[in-house]
Amino acid sequence: MKKESNIEMERLAEHLRREQPHLLRYACYRLGNLDNAKDALQDTYLKLCGMLSSETSREVKDWRNYIFRALSNICTSRLSQSSRLKTIPLDARLDWADLPTESNEADYQRISCLLAEIPEEQAEVIRLRIYGNNSFADVAEILSLPLPTVKSRFLYGLDKIRKAMKQTKQ
Repeated sequence: MKKESNIEMERLAEHLRREQPHLLRYACYRLGNLDNAKDALQDTYLKLCGMLSSETSREVKDWRNYIFRALSNICTSRLSQSSRLKTIPLDARLDWADLPTESNEADYQRISCLLAEIPEEQAEVIRLRIYGNNSFADVAEILSLPLPTVKSRFLYGLDKIRKAMKQTKQ
């Protein structure tokens, strides 16, 4: 059992190394900054290592999706614990939308405002698809949703963002 556990931990470490840029980008857009994203990724690794070392560990078929799901859960937990789900005044969104993009921080603020205006289910699908670099099938598996539901949430979310952007330009 010990040898199998070590092999699985090596697989986990390899997947984390390979997917680290996508995982960090996703967590950064969820949590707001790189330090919190790195902490969440570290917690994800520790949680999964603990799961592998336990006697009741189970075989994971798709490590990539499993890691994204665990990271998504940790990000959601951190946001709810720290009460960082903020409401954004409508006039603040208008100001940010009119500003020229000068840095990654400005881009993050603008995107966060737009994602905050749509339902969280749609925003999460968009984050996993775009920032996590996941296919629709992967997003469906990560969120335990049917593929058509994931696709429709993505499209409806983008449509709402487009409408909000058009309104700010008028």
